[in-house]
Amino acid sequence: MGRVFATPAEYEAFTGQPAPANAPRLLARASRLVSRDTKAAIYDTDSAGYPSDPDVRQAFRDATCAQVAEWARRDAAAADGDDVTASPWTSVSAGGLSFSRQSAPTATSEDTSLVPEAAEILDDLDLCQVVWQT
Repeated sequence: MGRVFATPAEYEAFTGQPAPANAPRLLARASRLVSRDTKAAIYDTDSAGYPSDPDVRQAFRDATCAQVAEWARRDAAAADGDDVTASPWTSVSAGGLSFSRQSAPTATSEDTSLVPEAAEILDDLDLCQVVWQT
């Protein structure tokens, strides 16, 4: 098993919310995304491969928790009947008025990319330069 940067207890401390029932699996998955998007970063590690600098380790933990928090938010919205992958509208016209909005990213890209908050946490320490488009 790969490195997991946060525990369910740390997730709860970060979000102030109870950890989802599948938190260990989600934290492991989010940790893989964090690892993938910080491959080019230079930082010291301990013998297990975890960041040895407390600030870097905290950034990895917080980014992992932020990623899972977004997944949990989407799962809760979906459980309430919201289609979290659907765009509200892309183009609407009424008489002489016309409005359009860029469609939302697909579930596939959202599930395999760090969410903006996670990327920002890592980027604050120059660990990751993920480009996020909304």
